[in-house]
Amino acid sequence: MSYLIDMERIDKILAQSGYGSRKEIKQMIKAGRIQVADQVIDDLGYKIDLIDLPLLTIDGQNVKIYDSLTFMLNKPSGYITALNDDHHRTIAEFIPEKWQNKGLFPIGRLDKDTEGLLLISNDGQLSHRICSPKWEIKKTYWLIIEGKPFQQDDIEKFSQGFNTLDGSIFLPSELKIIDGYEAELTVYEGQYHQVKRMMKSTGREVKLLRRIQIAHLELDPKLESGEMRLLTDNEKADLYHTCQLD
Repeated sequence: MSYLIDMERIDKILAQSGYGSRKEIKQMIKAGRIQVADQVIDDLGYKIDLIDLPLLTIDGQNVKIYDSLTFMLNKPSGYITALNDDHHRTIAEFIPEKWQNKGLFPIGRLDKDTEGLLLISNDGQLSHRICSPKWEIKKTYWLIIEGKPFQQDDIEKFSQGFNTLDGSIFLPSELKIIDGYEAELTVYEGQYHQVKRMMKSTGREVKLLRRIQIAHLELDPKLESGEMRLLTDNEKADLYHTCQLD
């Protein structure tokens, strides 16, 4: 865990880690529910030495402190990748109340009619690494198309990258054909409507699009549409390693 200071207010730390608002944390302190090394904390402005964080408990239970938060959301179709919008339903509906007001934002975007893996975080550096083409963080999509069926020579075409008549340039990508109208596509950039435009330029129309992987992180098959969860410690460590942030 990386902190730049040695002492921090206990209400701030617990609020940032999802244990309630700072007001709610102060109510816990007043009720004698918070302890450090078995000592009941009664000072509302108490600052904890960060080396003592493993000794911090609520109701006798050790707490888990986060220096940053990153979630995976199984985004449903029909929602835009935004937190506020006057005309459309947004992914903010899926963020549990305990995690609201924690500075969370979506990493990248999925179109309104695209579903699947979307990361939500409060780590701006992680977002930059994942979204910037410079870092070549792969994103894999499962898709169903109509129009011209996939052929084996499409694998080579996509692997080499190609230009389109409208002047777009698509970098090399990896196409895995499941059948004539179903495939997985891995890209290393994040252009606007990229997968749909790539398909359209090769005579196809995307009928269903789902992101299933970012870097080595796969969409949890147990996560229902509209559900989100924190990344596990191993998932987070692997993602940060891939993004060269460890």
